[in-house]
Amino acid sequence: MDFHQLKVFQAAARTSSFTAAGHELSLSQSTVSLHIKRMEEELGCHLFLRSKKRVSLSEAGRVLLHFAERTLSEMKNAELAVREFSTSQRGTIRLGVGATTLIYLFPKILADYRRRYPLIEIMVTTATTEVLLQGLIDQTLDLAVVMSPSQALASVQTLPLFDEELVIVMAAGHALARKPILSPHDLEGLSFISHLRGTAMRHVQRMYFDRLHAHPRIAMELENIEAIKSLVRLNMGAALLPRCSVVGSKDIVFKKIRGMPMSRQLLLAVTEWAAHPPATRRLAHRILRALAPGKSVKTSIPIIGKHDVSN
Repeated sequence: MDFHQLKVFQAAARTSSFTAAGHELSLSQSTVSLHIKRMEEELGCHLFLRSKKRVSLSEAGRVLLHFAERTLSEMKNAELAVREFSTSQRGTIRLGVGATTLIYLFPKILADYRRRYPLIEIMVTTATTEVLLQGLIDQTLDLAVVMSPSQALASVQTLPLFDEELVIVMAAGHALARKPILSPHDLEGLSFISHLRGTAMRHVQRMYFDRLHAHPRIAMELENIEAIKSLVRLNMGAALLPRCSVVGSKDIVFKKIRGMPMSRQLLLAVTEWAAHPPATRRLAHRILRALAPGKSVKTSIPIIGKHDVSN
């Protein structure tokens, strides 16, 4: 197998179609089929199960895809690292971040990086902490901003960014909206729009309610914070959300619980700092500077060359 064959195989696996893979790589369907056939002959097993309209990975194909994605990811990192020695500084960084964090905390960071390094593309993926951590482990992401706690954090390297304040939010017309501050008793039986089960935010929410000895009634479960806000605005229930996501929002008010502040910890995560080229580390430096200004950048992230931090 060669590098080009792995790219063809990955495209076919991702699209479940030799024709679509050909379009993606500017190859004919027959050329894609030939590459796959030669790989299967070399390996002595079928990589795809064929049907009239689509192809799907065989068991052997799924195993190969895992290693192919790791190999292609390392080749991408190698290319980006070597390009650092040229003046072009081209390449791609794959960043994962929660949708709310992206909307409210990242525009200035990304805009600043783009101005300084216009030829380096940043591909942003938004998802829950669990999906982002799996992306790091699978090497489909280079860098991610995630939250604690999560069992998968043990598989990556992290740096703390900051503790983000969480508040109880509700529609301006809600029965509790006029109270300046809530008590734990106010949450008892309250109709609540919750985060999905199994997510880090749901875990944080559960721990908070346990501390309060309160039992809101979970009326709905949603993944996206912006979707939760839209239902809160319609007075469909209250929710626990980051304060930054509701400051200045129309028709939504936010409340604190008397004597019981709450926050979630945001972390910057990678699989291994040493495996990443300077361009990725420079983005990490900028994230750290913006979101954790009191933390020493030089001692937090391994660097290559004297220009990594200053640039």
